[in-house]
Amino acid sequence: MRGCQNLEASPDVVKGILTVQSYDVYALIDPGSTLSYVTPYVAMGFGIEPEQLYEPFSVSTLVVESILAARVYRDCVVTFRGRNTAANLIELRMVDFDMIMGMDWLYSCFAKLDC
Repeated sequence: MRGCQNLEASPDVVKGILTVQSYDVYALIDPGSTLSYVTPYVAMGFGIEPEQLYEPFSVSTLVVESILAARVYRDCVVTFRGRNTAANLIELRMVDFDMIMGMDWLYSCFAKLDC
């Protein structure tokens, strides 16, 4: 993942509101991120119990050196332009966004990236 200051100036990302599990969340759609993430404070309202990851891993950012990712919320309903999709959201403590949607979600939506 990239630092927030770099994200603000980047034409490669999109910021906005997505609906997840019927909640509006402030999201970053970042094709530079392989996976999708959600802050635990938002995920508490989803009504989904997180699963422990079999192998927790570290996520490096420019803001914080590294954060341990150990839990995932599976099959969260993400509504975009009136269509429902599903996403597995890795729990990650962050303050700038409620969630970050990465390439795993974009790929599942058959998104096309024009470079």
